[in-house]
Amino acid sequence: MGIENKINEGVNEGLNEGLNEGLKTLKQTILNHPGIQAKDLSALLNKRPLKTIERQLSILINLELIHRKGSKKTGGYFCK
Repeated sequence: MGIENKINEGVNEGLNEGLNEGLKTLKQTILNHPGIQAKDLSALLNKRPLKTIERQLSILINLELIHRKGSKKTGGYFCK
């Protein structure tokens, strides 16, 4: 493993430790389903309310752990 991967791994571990379980689960789901939309995340995560998903997505975007690609209608979320 290169030094760059080790640094990224350490940074990600540090960021993940600061996240609560709901945010960790959301981030992991996006990692496993790149390009997923908020409504699909809600369905996958035990019918978590869409407003809760949107709030958590905003937190992860502000922490620069995920980003959104595409239009509002057809775009989705991806891990950085």
